[in-house]
Amino acid sequence: MIRRPPRSTPKPSSAASDVYKRQIPYLFSACAQVLTGTAAKVITVTKEDRTIGEFIDDALIKTVIKNTYFDQSGNLFFNVDVEVSQGRVLLTGTVENMDLKIEATRIAWGVEDVKTVINEIQISNSDNIFNFADDLVISTKVSGRLILEEEVNSLNYNIETVNKVVYIIGIANSDDEQKKVIDIASDVYGVEGVIDYITIKTPLN
Repeated sequence: MIRRPPRSTPKPSSAASDVYKRQIPYLFSACAQVLTGTAAKVITVTKEDRTIGEFIDDALIKTVIKNTYFDQSGNLFFNVDVEVSQGRVLLTGTVENMDLKIEATRIAWGVEDVKTVINEIQISNSDNIFNFADDLVISTKVSGRLILEEEVNSLNYNIETVNKVVYIIGIANSDDEQKKVIDIASDVYGVEGVIDYITIKTPLN
């Protein structure tokens, strides 16, 4: 099953920058980590279709969101995964009720430079360690196959799996590459669905 993504949630009109301002100390620590603690990552990012500036902005956005989740709710911090690509935030995972799902979206929208929030969080009142393990194996297999595919730049994609549904966010160089990435994920054993938030790279004039 491959379904197209729903429209993203409209951005609220409240003072969105409050959360961001309270996280200024984290921004400096995150920036230092990007530049020093993960030097190998910085070296490889030049091969992405994101610029260095976009990569750092995305890393800071993710850091602020996760730190705010940690401050406000252990459930959100441990159960919600965050991926960011060019200011587009993808939220996946499972929470116990709709209030937590809405809160996760509200916090993400409160971070400066966020352009879109895609909420794919599922509501479940039970955690199954076996489901988590299956999802981890699926994500690992999809990522591994993307690395081995010569016509796909695996660095452009982030993969998350929840209850055997694979979520992909990233940048493709063409429609054909987008289809190839979806097909690769769909062919992995155990996958029950693929939902993609892949944008097509705009050619430079």
